[in-house]
Amino acid sequence: MLHNAACLEPTPDNLFFPPKKGDYVYFESPVPEPRSSVEVQAAWAADAAMLAYGRYGSTRMDGDEFSGILCHAGLTEVNPIGDCIVDGASTARGFFASNDSYALLAFRGTEKDNINDIAADSDVLLIADQDGRVHRGFRRYFDSVRADVETLVSAYRRGHPGQPLYITGHSLGAALASLAFVALRDQASSLYTFGCPRVGDRQFCAAIESLAESRACYRTVDNEDAVTHVPIPLPVFEYDHPRVTLLWLDSGGHLARNPSNPPGDRVDLVDCALGFVRGESLDRLLPPLPRPLADHSVVRYCHWLAQATELMARATKA
Repeated sequence: MLHNAACLEPTPDNLFFPPKKGDYVYFESPVPEPRSSVEVQAAWAADAAMLAYGRYGSTRMDGDEFSGILCHAGLTEVNPIGDCIVDGASTARGFFASNDSYALLAFRGTEKDNINDIAADSDVLLIADQDGRVHRGFRRYFDSVRADVETLVSAYRRGHPGQPLYITGHSLGAALASLAFVALRDQASSLYTFGCPRVGDRQFCAAIESLAESRACYRTVDNEDAVTHVPIPLPVFEYDHPRVTLLWLDSGGHLARNPSNPPGDRVDLVDCALGFVRGESLDRLLPPLPRPLADHSVVRYCHWLAQATELMARATKA
């Protein structure tokens, strides 16, 4: 839960990094259960997606700090995925954490100081996959840890065959989570993405939609989040988003499910351009950022979903 409102300001640090130590406390929302509301489960998944960055601001957490947050939240088994505590890692990163009631599989998003992440994001060529065509950079990153992910999930399933598995991530991490969701096809899994770019073509999206018929699958977008509008669909790059439940956060942080007219690609790009015209830019990392960039901040997702959970709890008591 947020303890410093400055974390919501449209600054480059808030876009690129999680909050500094003391500015946010992880997993203060209610613990998710199979019958929990979507808001509760999404808030918990969003915290996991932000924790996957493994940082307090720009400072890297050490392994004990990282594991300690999850253990304090009741997740007694913690397994890093990839080189989580290493700067400049060339693989996907994240964690698998579990207890006897549920498990979390969370993937890290793009780190601005990691050229390998940026190279993966930029490798937008669509390549053939068993479920259609997917983003080559995302596929390469997921393949770098796929064997480890499958081993961890299989080991958990041997003792916990029906417990929920929440798969999540923000930004690049959301793309990796989408690929993992399809690759695992775990019967008790659910997918919660935050600020997810387009990952594949219509056939790949149809595979997600098919799984979503029997599993929870939610795509969360903070207002005009620019990353959710790329790669832009073109005749050469036939990207799409899966047609699953959309949780949309408006400019005031209010949550709507499947809104009739959320901002489209054109609105988002125009607002970005107008922001630059007004002097809002990434040049020299000076704030304020254009709204579509600021809306990608992972802490905004966590904060607004925690607020939605609180509002729902108050309404229930009333």
